[in-house]
Amino acid sequence: MCFPLTEEQLAAWRSDFYDSAKNRLAQNVCTARDPLNACLRTPADLSTVLFGHKTWHEVEKPGKATTGGPGWICTGLDMLRLEFAKHYPVPAEFELSPGHLIFWHKLERCNYFLWTVAQLLERCEPRDGRIFRNLMKHAVPDGGNWQMFVNLVKKHGVMPKTCYLFYPQRVRQLNQILRSKLHEFASVLHAQYTFDGDASRLPKVIGRMLPQLYKVVSICLGEPPEEFTWKYYDLKKRYQCLENVTPLHFYEVMLAPTCDVNSFVCLGHDPRLSSSYQSNYEVVHSSNMVDGLPQRYNNQPMEMILQIIVDSLAGEMPVWLGCDLNIRFTSKTEVLKLSLKSHRFDLLFGLEVGDSFTKADRMIYKESRRNTALLLTAVGLNSLEEPVEFRTISASAMGKSSSTGSLQEDDDKENKEKNAKAKKLKRSSAKALSLEADWLKEYAFEIVVHQSFVPSGVLNASRIPRSMELPPWDPMGAFIG
Repeated sequence: MCFPLTEEQLAAWRSDFYDSAKNRLAQNVCTARDPLNACLRTPADLSTVLFGHKTWHEVEKPGKATTGGPGWICTGLDMLRLEFAKHYPVPAEFELSPGHLIFWHKLERCNYFLWTVAQLLERCEPRDGRIFRNLMKHAVPDGGNWQMFVNLVKKHGVMPKTCYLFYPQRVRQLNQILRSKLHEFASVLHAQYTFDGDASRLPKVIGRMLPQLYKVVSICLGEPPEEFTWKYYDLKKRYQCLENVTPLHFYEVMLAPTCDVNSFVCLGHDPRLSSSYQSNYEVVHSSNMVDGLPQRYNNQPMEMILQIIVDSLAGEMPVWLGCDLNIRFTSKTEVLKLSLKSHRFDLLFGLEVGDSFTKADRMIYKESRRNTALLLTAVGLNSLEEPVEFRTISASAMGKSSSTGSLQEDDDKENKEKNAKAKKLKRSSAKALSLEADWLKEYAFEIVVHQSFVPSGVLNASRIPRSMELPPWDPMGAFIG
């Protein structure tokens, strides 16, 4: 059934609207300023929501967040850095290089993309099918996941930020070139497969394509050094020098003994009826490396997730959090606080916004998905030892990585608006971010935590090889920016 809008309806709605002085005032306010800021509660108003005395457990000297790359890379490097700093007197401003991992992520993803196209052609996947279209859309994304980070670190290692000069502003232009070229190469592979009738010659064709992509990445970003020399003054002002060290050797010798990426467990929270707790889930086409790990997690109830987070932070081990950080509902103050009660939409519009959906409903109707990685470094407990607030240092909290686009999309209005928002919020990106526990329950989807803080039953369940597949467009498989 279809019922078009009629002039009578519009006239009645218009009359009812302008009969209300409150509606006219709200219209005047919102045409002059941001409607979301108009609904924002003041800090004084929010302070009336009391939790009582809080006992804090936090990671020792978390320092500043790593910047200059996508959140999933910077947050992963911060996890390694914090554990490394516990055992070595590195300077307070020490950071690991996100640019080093970005370079290898781009190159490895190009290789992964081409071989995935070849596999889809062998399986006779239709080019206008959802799987093929999704791969074309995310040909070489800035976004990623924890398993992508693990793949890069285990194969290419890490290095200090001062040892590789990197220009993050070049990544956007690189993405445009690579995406255009990868789409072109996908059509070449399809033509070759159609001409031959099989995939026997595709490896040779891909072998001719990869050097061209390597050249593009190297020209735009500059290749990281195969060996580096790291000179610095430690916390005791002593001169230190490490010479002729490879990034992989640096990770295996200096970081892996205290913070091995293989010793972390990925747990998710998906309350949809289609997902069961204690089960493992794997997202197809979610890797950045041939023979690399795909995204995989063990689904757990939120009560278990919260307890594991608290245990880890009480043990002074940070927690990698994948969540939906919707920048529409964040304030622009220096110290940000995410709360379900931060806005009063009912006062302005006479209706609630975002309160009627459950977490499962938001996932089903594409209202919510994970899009940001945060590093939790502190938890506040009330008198009942229940978590009520969390803190993070992640610089990715308010920013988004530049999305991939075609060569013609540089002047696209939507991209301009996203970039403008990111620039406006850049000043607050390295500040502390506070999350209320109620907010985390609704918008947290995944955590990565050291296995020593995971109960044995959950740990054993996560190690079961059998897993259920999720499509790459599932909310739990969304790339983190």
